[in-house]
Amino acid sequence: MSGQIRGRCALLIGDIPRRNAKLYPGKTAVEEGERSLTFAQLNERVNRLANVFLSLRADPADKIAVLNHNCLEYIELYFAAAKAGMPIVPLNFRYAKDELSYVINDSKAALLFFGGKYLPVIQEVKKEVGCIKHLVCIDKHLPGIQNYEEMLALASSADPLISLDENDLAILGYTGGTTGLPKGVMSTHRNVLASSFNTAIGRRLGPGGVFLNAPPLFHAGDANSMFAFSLAGCTNVVMNFFSPEDILRQIQDHRITHALVVPAMILFMLQFPGFHKFDLRSLQVLYYGTAPMPLEPLKEAMSKFRCGFSQTYGATETFVTISILQPEDHVLEGAAEDFKRMSSAGREVAGVQVKIVDESGSEVKQGQVGEITVKGHNVMKGYWNQPEMTAQVLKNGWYYTGDMGRMDELAYIYIVDRKKDLIVSGGENIYPKEVENVLFTHPAVAEAAVFGVPDDTWGEAVKAVVVKKQGHEVSGQELIEFCRQRLASYKKPKDVEFAQELPRSSAGKVLKRELRDRYWKDRQRKV
Repeated sequence: MSGQIRGRCALLIGDIPRRNAKLYPGKTAVEEGERSLTFAQLNERVNRLANVFLSLRADPADKIAVLNHNCLEYIELYFAAAKAGMPIVPLNFRYAKDELSYVINDSKAALLFFGGKYLPVIQEVKKEVGCIKHLVCIDKHLPGIQNYEEMLALASSADPLISLDENDLAILGYTGGTTGLPKGVMSTHRNVLASSFNTAIGRRLGPGGVFLNAPPLFHAGDANSMFAFSLAGCTNVVMNFFSPEDILRQIQDHRITHALVVPAMILFMLQFPGFHKFDLRSLQVLYYGTAPMPLEPLKEAMSKFRCGFSQTYGATETFVTISILQPEDHVLEGAAEDFKRMSSAGREVAGVQVKIVDESGSEVKQGQVGEITVKGHNVMKGYWNQPEMTAQVLKNGWYYTGDMGRMDELAYIYIVDRKKDLIVSGGENIYPKEVENVLFTHPAVAEAAVFGVPDDTWGEAVKAVVVKKQGHEVSGQELIEFCRQRLASYKKPKDVEFAQELPRSSAGKVLKRELRDRYWKDRQRKV
């Protein structure tokens, strides 16, 4: 163990590499391109890095910020920070200077580890933040800046002897900022381990897996998967940036068994002209998250990939996994009920309770729409320095997700929409996802986003922004008529706009607020 441990806990985050080094010392733990580490090598380097952290720490409250794309060192940083008992602050590398400055200042990070390509923005940020005491470059030798490998070489490989508690802050992860300034989500050792166990059990993981980290590791979705696969003794493969060709090549070359992607990534891969040239037979399960996939693209993906598909529903505030739609729930043939369940987010994982509630917090009847609430040891400690905002979402031991959904007779969860993404037109409630799902069934539609815009008569009108499939043509009026034939008339879009692409967050979610705000920016009321 890592020293004295107080509190009720059998395992902490730092125990994962320690345990794997004992059980699977010669097995490959991490791969990145031609580089690889065994579990024994990973644990030794994690120990050295943890001792580097402790040598640089000037205050018990010091935190470690990381700005880099996916790399082997990112996994080391997560585990070493945990062993050192210092919270890690993973930074979104897509943030602009002002956003980075805000997060670093807000988190009070004292150490900043970064990739060399981010030096220009780091130099600008450094002028605006006063909390950073040490800069360390991960992959380059830069004048006047400490180097990652040089520091590791000089550090002790002994396991750091520190006192830790399961309720100590482990990860301060900032949300994507889709609604205002980013919020720091406080995940403790207990939160991370609980979610890792929940995910590993829900995904039925064993030590034979080879997992591809395709989404950014700064995002809780991929970090959760990395921890879960590590916990199970699997190999983690990291790819630096996403492209359809690169992810297909990674699956082929590294014999990937499991991979996590967002629905947009799947759509891009399906449209890649050279898809059929890659050997994807090693792939057992493709996990997709952030949103359910529309049925038609999902069926196409299942036919082409010929592997299991599984959806994960979660949130940064729960260190992701809330529910899983299992591979056996994904069918190409079957009864209408079987296909209906493919549009669900699956069922709650072990260790998590899900309840659908009304505005008063009372549980709604089966099949009724309400807010999805979650209870479990994976639920965050709260928002960093935001007690009022924390109180709005943590109530009586339950986390209020802000997602609207319903539950069927077998406890499958159906996400209807975000709570604040509701369109009210002429007194009628319209859930954008319902309209989007219809649009996705049109053969010319690749992507769609539906939202409400001001309407002097009805209060709000339904608007759709659509990305057409390559080589297909369709008019806005044709799509409106297509929806009218498949939905109640008041739900059809009043207007359809075409775009080359939809704006997305770092997690791959469509930034619908960015589209919507163009129409509401000059109005006092936004609904």
